[in-house]
Amino acid sequence: MKNSLIRSLKSKVKLNIKGKNIERFIRRLIKNKIEIISMERIKYNEINIIIFKYDLEKIDEIKTIYEIEIKRYYGIDKIKKRINKNKYILIFIIFVLSNIIFSVEVIHSSKEIRTLVKKELKEYGIDKYHFKKSYEEKEKIKEKILNKYNDKLEWIEIEEYGTKYKIKVEERMINKDKQKGNNQDIVAKKDGIIINVEASNGEIIKNKNDYVKKGDIIISGNLKLNEEIKNQVEAKGKVYAETWYTVDVTFPYHYKEIDLTNNKKTIITIKFLNKYYDLFNFKKYKTKKIKNITLIKNIFIPFSIIKQNQYETKEIDEIYNKDEVIDKAINKGKNKLLKDLDSDSKVLNYRILEKQYNEKEVKLKIFFTVKENITDYKKIENMPEETELDK
Repeated sequence: MKNSLIRSLKSKVKLNIKGKNIERFIRRLIKNKIEIISMERIKYNEINIIIFKYDLEKIDEIKTIYEIEIKRYYGIDKIKKRINKNKYILIFIIFVLSNIIFSVEVIHSSKEIRTLVKKELKEYGIDKYHFKKSYEEKEKIKEKILNKYNDKLEWIEIEEYGTKYKIKVEERMINKDKQKGNNQDIVAKKDGIIINVEASNGEIIKNKNDYVKKGDIIISGNLKLNEEIKNQVEAKGKVYAETWYTVDVTFPYHYKEIDLTNNKKTIITIKFLNKYYDLFNFKKYKTKKIKNITLIKNIFIPFSIIKQNQYETKEIDEIYNKDEVIDKAINKGKNKLLKDLDSDSKVLNYRILEKQYNEKEVKLKIFFTVKENITDYKKIENMPEETELDK
């Protein structure tokens, strides 16, 4: 692999050779140990060949009556010529890119604080793919954010590292009274048969294999002794239950689709005239869907910097028999169902209720049994405070 790369970068030239008895000239090249990388016959007395550039001097010595013209350069020489030809454009691009921020990192242990600061910075133009700010601009931005959130933020420091901003934040610590009134029950989000109850706080009043309806209390925040409420807490936990769904699915015998793989990436590309130049895109997708977001555009010259979201695609073109199309339809039904449920939901079983066939497709009505998180919450009223008479 390494040798192949080195070989591809070596300087090569494409030569057009004209003259009588071309075969004799080819034999002369071989005799002088000149490697012919490729050869294309144009006419009986004309050929194109590609050789390494360091063999040019040998050819000059043995060409005699033959006409030889350099048509094209390859390898390093080609790269050098392109760079030289477009050097002013490249200098401009490098200048622009060196003044763009490609990463913004807010350093703080609290996700809430990081999200808040990032959002505010974005409002003032400190964000990925924006131009850098001057020292004076950064100071004004810091002052505005601190004034706006003087109850939450103590200080902010914006540090620049190449094309990256690191933002250090210190939170203002204010003593807060513990919030009251968060007492709650855990109730059923929908009808089902309980599979498992996980409780870290509260009293479990429904157990495995119990049938529950939507709104039924499963973990109570009311702690009782002898049927009398002694305390109220915030019930915490999860409830998994068997639930039921019916899904209608249609699937064709001849299935054709451009499907997305799980591969995606974001690249920066330069558009100059009508050509695109990807930056650091070493492994390109064969087929892809593209979403372009223009970051910088110049109204005077045909130049723009674009953020490109690329999604790799694959083409599916299959013909299925009756058994295969049933399997595909069932899988489609599962995926269709799970797409609308929580990520930890799981299909336990299924039964096909109806089948309809025609020349092009099959239609199924499928009954699914699912293990699903049915945890929901219901606030409970606080216990009335004890009075002197109660005592």
